[in-house]
Amino acid sequence: MTHNKKAFYHRPKTNQSRSPMIRWTFVTLGWVFFILGIIGILLPVMPTAPFILLAAGCWARSSRRFHFWLINHKYFGKYVRDWEENHAVPLYAKWLATIMMAISTAMLFYRLPADMTWAAWLVALVCSGVAVYLFRLPNAK
Repeated sequence: MTHNKKAFYHRPKTNQSRSPMIRWTFVTLGWVFFILGIIGILLPVMPTAPFILLAAGCWARSSRRFHFWLINHKYFGKYVRDWEENHAVPLYAKWLATIMMAISTAMLFYRLPADMTWAAWLVALVCSGVAVYLFRLPNAK
């Protein structure tokens, strides 16, 4: 005797705007951020997670269909759900982000001319702040 198991889908938490113009703006921004996140998978100097989370936030305010699709996505869904439910980030993602920021900042110090070193220090300061913020968040399970 076999029985069908229904797939468990997470229901999106949405806060949709009533304005069609605002909804279309958020839908468009969601796709821009999602595409940037996909590019981040291919380019090591570009992050993926922040863009996917931004896409989820935009779609939560504009499109139940796209938000539902993303929170149940095979690869990105768990990360989006962890963020939406607990503001949690996996420990390996925190370390990966911090290492990538450190490498990118080091490359700035190496590549920028001496009179532009201030920009590298500014980036280093921002990246340090982001790393501190990341490690203060709970770890996703």
